[in-house]
Amino acid sequence: MPRVISYARFSSRKQAKGLSLARQIEAAEKWCKEKGYTLESGDQYKDEGRSAFNGDNAAVGALSVIQAKLVSGEIEKGTILIVEALDRVTRLPLSDAFALMMSLVKGGLVVVTLSDGKVWNNETLNDLGSFMMSIVTLYRGHQESEFKSGRLRATFNMHRKRSSQEAFGSAPGWLKREDKTEPWTVKPELAAVVQRVFELSAAGFGSKAIAHKANAEKWPVVTRNGKEEKGWHAQMPGQLLRNRAVLGEMQHRIRTHEAHAKHWQGLITGAPIENYYPRVVSDELWNRSRASVRSRAVAKRRDAHYYNVFSGLMYCGLCGAPIHRKSERTGHSHAQLQCSDKVSGKTTCKTMAANLADPTILDAIYGYAIAALGTDERDGASADLDALETAIAEKRAEAANIARALGQTKGKGHALIQLTIKLEYEIDELQQQLLELKEEQSLQPTGTVFDERFVTEAMSFLYVPDDETAKEKRAELHLKLTRVVETIWLFAYDLAVIKYKDNPFPQLVSLPHKQLPSRANPKAKYHKPPKPKPEPEKAFFVAYMAQKLELPEPRKSAAFTKKAKPLILEHDEDGEEDEYLDAA
Repeated sequence: MPRVISYARFSSRKQAKGLSLARQIEAAEKWCKEKGYTLESGDQYKDEGRSAFNGDNAAVGALSVIQAKLVSGEIEKGTILIVEALDRVTRLPLSDAFALMMSLVKGGLVVVTLSDGKVWNNETLNDLGSFMMSIVTLYRGHQESEFKSGRLRATFNMHRKRSSQEAFGSAPGWLKREDKTEPWTVKPELAAVVQRVFELSAAGFGSKAIAHKANAEKWPVVTRNGKEEKGWHAQMPGQLLRNRAVLGEMQHRIRTHEAHAKHWQGLITGAPIENYYPRVVSDELWNRSRASVRSRAVAKRRDAHYYNVFSGLMYCGLCGAPIHRKSERTGHSHAQLQCSDKVSGKTTCKTMAANLADPTILDAIYGYAIAALGTDERDGASADLDALETAIAEKRAEAANIARALGQTKGKGHALIQLTIKLEYEIDELQQQLLELKEEQSLQPTGTVFDERFVTEAMSFLYVPDDETAKEKRAELHLKLTRVVETIWLFAYDLAVIKYKDNPFPQLVSLPHKQLPSRANPKAKYHKPPKPKPEPEKAFFVAYMAQKLELPEPRKSAAFTKKAKPLILEHDEDGEEDEYLDAA
């Protein structure tokens, strides 16, 4: 008795929710039962969500596995292949479809189509009538797909030109509507989560830290598939922070198989449409968030609790390696500042207690730039500068994207040309605002009286563990430091050299020498205070003052020097276009 195998296929995500696959498998099992054959579960081949219109199933799908096993002999000649219809095997153009069909038959398979009860083998294909029937069937399968594809493309293009929302049934997870004729409305509880993500980002939190906080506080997931998600993954806040749908924008994309072959998200078509969705984030909050992301791009953060407020800023004065912070739950020093090369055993650079370095260095930075770190007015101006610079960079990236799209249309996209002109005007206006803001900020004093209260408050939360408020304040402090400080070189228990972003001349800070806390009890009856120890000579401080100390080049992370990617709208046009282009 010959071996029997079956092949089932469907193209679209929507069909996965239906009975297409189950129907095909049940029909194959019923045929085998009626004919007295046995269909083993290991002989049931399935292509779920693979297109026969573009040959994906024959190139990388289960059908390609059948072809490979035919060639290797794992599937014997004379094996019966059961399919629902020939269009489950292929919808390729006629010449390619017939070549594929002949390769299966010549390889030794006997193809049975359940829809019409036909048997396709060498004998039947040598019959003129059967041969012509196979040709007509294969041709009809491709033509049906081609017709549906053309019709759907025309429909979607018409709705895109009209900026209609009716043809596109999906939207971001924080929006809803009753049917496709109704406008989108905001889900208040999810919109509040979106705004919270942007607020935390603007305050200095990274994507992983926001995701951790979201899971700890059990925030609802704001994606379209939020009910299926088990929680926030580490990349989800970052994806949300790049999604311009929060501003109400919509970017249409062609999502055919050919388009996906060129770009995993499909190809951009047309200009972004403003006010397509209800806005849930203001321009001001968006720009502050983007500026904060750019400010944090000094280093990858591994300190989940933000204890290291100098992350990405502090480097070893001897070798230029990054300074790592090793926190201590017990002990006097709270943490140790360690050269990363010493940790790996490459050098013998000294380690310094954080409780001696932190207040001294922060005190020096506050004294230099108190207006940027200690007053709302100066802090707001600094944030506005960053936000404007970020907005200009994003407008330029958008203009570059449109220029590339215009090149593909060979200059025929009138709407794209108009949008490019509009963007140029907006960039000029933003640059003028930036210039005026810089002029205003230059008139503000940078050496105001030192705010002791602010430093005391900062130090009070610097080492507090397991406290969300302290964590948020440390994150904010780190963000502010990155706006002012460019590099800090640390010579343990000797010298810190601080290079500021707006000053070519570095600042020298003398660090306290190494000392352990006294164990003497002042309340003891015969207490005698310990003898004061002379402060050791600070060799590096002396050498720097004598201009005999050369600072090493800091080994800063290159993780954020990659090219900026366009901020695109992650949008799925409900899968309808995919479904009919696949023509399952």
